[in-house]
Formats: sequence, structure tokens, C-alpha cells
Amino acid sequence: MKRYFAVFTVLVILVSICACTKTSVNKNADVTLTFICGEDNIRVTLDDEDAEKVINILNGKKYASISSGVPSCGFDKNISLKVGGQTFAIACDTCNYIQDLGNFRYFDIPIEDMKYIHSLFQKYGGYFPCM
Repeated sequence: MKRYFAVFTVLVILVSICACTKTSVNKNADVTLTFICGEDNIRVTLDDEDAEKVINILNGKKYASISSGVPSCGFDKNISLKVGGQTFAIACDTCNYIQDLGNFRYFDIPIEDMKYIHSLFQKYGGYFPCM
């Protein structure tokens, strides 16, 4: 009986680690841009057009494997995009990684998409790198 319990426990752990392999965001949620760095304190709810683009960029992205480690880009909840109840920290340097703060997992996006996200921050007074 103990052997079955041990096998069951291992299977549950493996499924929980591997189950969430892609990002999933609410396509109808508000998107809030946050940039708090130095003297700057910016919080803006994006208009519908920009919010839709951000949601499309963030949704359905494959998380990096847990064994790949932590990118050395530098992440901060104060440099982030919040979609509904989910917060995504944007790399403070210029790399194209994003951290899902809800589960502390990372994923990368195409360079063009990161340029668009950086342009949104710049539109409201943010800048990169921001360390």
C-alpha cells in the first residue's frame, strides 16, 4: 500500500510541475502598465487597442523549462503589465524575457514584440534599461 501511495505522490508532483506549460490570460481583462523606478511612478490602464495587442503577445506563450534556470535579465513587479489578476514582470534590461509573477515562471517573446512593449512604456515615460 505504501508503494502505491509513493507512486501516486510522484505522479501528482510531476503533473503539477508539467501541467501549466503555456501562459493563459483573460482576453477581456484590463491591462495596467506599471513603471516605478527612481523618481518615476507611472500606473496607466491601456486603451483597448494597446491592451488587445499586449494580451495577444502574452497569451499562449510556452514557459521555459524549470531546469533551464532563472534568466539574469533582472525582473521587478514595479516594471510590469497586469492583465486582470495576473502580473507579468518585464525584464529590466533589454532581453526579451518576461516573468509570470503568479507562478514565478519565465517565457520569452519575439524581439519585435518586446520592442512594442518597450514602446508602450516609453509612451508613458518609462525607459529601458531600468536597473
